[in-house]
Amino acid sequence: MKPLGTQVLAEFFNCSKDILNDKDAIEKALCDGIERYDLGLIGINSHCYEPLGLTSIAVISESHVAVHTYPEARHASLDIYTCSRDTSKSMALLTYLKTILDPGKTRVAEMTRGIPIDIKTSDWVLDNSDADGFDIRYHIKNPVFHTVSAYQDIRIIDNVNFGRMLFLDNELQIAESDAHLYNASMVSPIIENGCPLADIAILGGGDGGVLHELLTHNPASATLIDIDKEVVDAARRFLPGICHEAFDDDRVTVVHDDVFTFLKDDHRFDAIIYDLTMHPEAFIVMERESYLHQLFTKIRDSLRPGGCATFQCCSEFDRETYALINRLLADIFPFLSFKSTYIPSFCAAWTFATIFTGAD
Repeated sequence: MKPLGTQVLAEFFNCSKDILNDKDAIEKALCDGIERYDLGLIGINSHCYEPLGLTSIAVISESHVAVHTYPEARHASLDIYTCSRDTSKSMALLTYLKTILDPGKTRVAEMTRGIPIDIKTSDWVLDNSDADGFDIRYHIKNPVFHTVSAYQDIRIIDNVNFGRMLFLDNELQIAESDAHLYNASMVSPIIENGCPLADIAILGGGDGGVLHELLTHNPASATLIDIDKEVVDAARRFLPGICHEAFDDDRVTVVHDDVFTFLKDDHRFDAIIYDLTMHPEAFIVMERESYLHQLFTKIRDSLRPGGCATFQCCSEFDRETYALINRLLADIFPFLSFKSTYIPSFCAAWTFATIFTGAD
């Protein structure tokens, strides 16, 4: 006998967050759906994680159904395995679970089990951003560097149109061809508004591009805080067209620390450049809104009177994040403005924010 089965794998994005941490509701959805489509429920078991998230696994007559949730990211991963070539019941169950979890976007893949799984080297990087309505794939002309650090997947490639590109967890961070557009959008508001250039902090920015742009304006000192030393090391080796000699400048101090921990100390800056993600769900254990509100408040408290800060925000297509950032920054800072810059390698206009604290 040759073993055979079909596995449906799905990712649900932007789910109704209220249900994702509710064990009873998830178990009821599984039980009701399995019964509705006659998949033969044998038993179900769940585990709740602290402080958020749960896994529910239902054993059915032909294998299993599993759901794992990330409430802080409004995300659920699903696995439906049946010992059959026919996926009609599995897909019907998946559709039913969509009505319960109410995702804004889904991705679904089918695998036939019991035959060799042929894994081939991919010549493409699929960007893992939250753009709705389309995916972005970048062709790998030459794979340059790849590792998994303690914090994230780090990948550097060469692309025929965009030159050398840096991806973190499959999200494009910077491309050699248009890095100047991104970097100038982060630095120029500080210069144009006459902010003092004695002490500047960059939160994130491990590729060194924003740091290089800042140094062209001759600040007295610049402190770059990036938790992942491996990103900085990779930029030094493989991204000279982006970071140039910025990390070796005598005015620069590089700190490998969590920005929350760093900003707890009594640091004060004339300007702060926020070159971190606005989607920190992968490494936080609280709601994104609460995390960002706390971090933005720490940034305000770390600015000297009359100081300013710039923020990379999101793609023009990520309207939910734009609305959230607009509301949070407006609540914390008295003066706020936005601008957009089209970044060809991002395939979108990117939104940047500038804030001013005002003088005492």
